[in-house]
Amino acid sequence: MGWLIGLPLGIFRMLLGIFMILVRLAVPILVIAVVIYLWRRSRRGGGGASQSKEPDFDGPVYTVDYEEVDDDGEDGHGAS
Repeated sequence: MGWLIGLPLGIFRMLLGIFMILVRLAVPILVIAVVIYLWRRSRRGGGGASQSKEPDFDGPVYTVDYEEVDDDGEDGHGAS
């Protein structure tokens, strides 16, 4: 009867001990990682959603249409 109760309880106690060791190691590592992440985020400007990859223009934006030029060596300015 001792093995039927003692063995499962011993295995459970061993697994709980391993879990507690992992928790004791993981929690400080996670805290340090979060602090480093927040510190680096604050140094580079913070607002992830407010920064976009597209530039902001305060005034009108002008575009220029270019015409294609043949690359045959002539400049096209009345050369004879």
